[in-house]
Amino acid sequence: MDIKAQLVNSLPSSYTPRVGIGVPVYNGEDYLEATLNSLLAQSFSDFEVFIADNASTDRTEQICRDYANGDSRVHYIRNPINLGASKNYTTCYHPSENEYFRWQNADDPIAPNHLELCVRSLDENPQAVLTYGKTKIIDQHSELIELYNDNLDLRQASSYQRFVTCRESIGLSNILYGLMRREQLAKTALMGDYIASDINLIGELALYGQFHELPEYLFFRRMHPAASSWDRSDSERQNEFWDPSKSKLLMQTFRSCYEYFRAVGRAPISAREKVPLFYYLFKEINWRKKALGQDLTHLIKHGLSRLN
Repeated sequence: MDIKAQLVNSLPSSYTPRVGIGVPVYNGEDYLEATLNSLLAQSFSDFEVFIADNASTDRTEQICRDYANGDSRVHYIRNPINLGASKNYTTCYHPSENEYFRWQNADDPIAPNHLELCVRSLDENPQAVLTYGKTKIIDQHSELIELYNDNLDLRQASSYQRFVTCRESIGLSNILYGLMRREQLAKTALMGDYIASDINLIGELALYGQFHELPEYLFFRRMHPAASSWDRSDSERQNEFWDPSKSKLLMQTFRSCYEYFRAVGRAPISAREKVPLFYYLFKEINWRKKALGQDLTHLIKHGLSRLN
């Protein structure tokens, strides 16, 4: 254990670190140790880690228990069954009572100064709810694939401008692994049990404040065949990732649209600000009418199959 970890471990048990990190994992033995090592090697050490293991069947449990036994900042939670990604994300979020929070994918390492720079950014910019570093896409061998432009430096004062820019610019959901103010995050719907609810969550956060992009490359998104994002066109795989029961994964486009309306409705902004946002969402329904029609077709087919 290094000197930084020793200092943290010497603090009173009632002390709450400034940063909470949620690590959802399922069968992550290939990259989990490297990822946890990148967390524990951070130059900013005032954090704690909540690992939520989704009933892994490989060496994940033993790896997690070894790290939890070796560093008091690491807490391990094991689900009795695979709850699906969305519920596992909330499982590792709920125990945190920290000022700042971030999620950490089990196969995506971060730069040693990730937390230090992100904490400083939020400390110095009270209008920001999220800060994140630039992204490098890497492969299973940690070799660089590309430098990815997240293009979500949203510093507009208007919630409408931030939300619309976010909706029209977002690609990969890398900024979900930046650092957030937990107080604002707690007011959102968090991750829902529907496909790509992470995109909805990012859009909702844009209603609460600014996103600040840092110029440094701090996040390393690993693309490999076992990753959930490897083939988003594989609907069966996406269903299995988000909800293994598959009982709630019909009408996904309808659900996403509906949740955006709910997000605007509960956002702490004035009615005058909400009106153009609702109008924008109604227009988006028209843009997505083909996908909505496919949703309805799938629902009818599912209903008919249950009758047979």
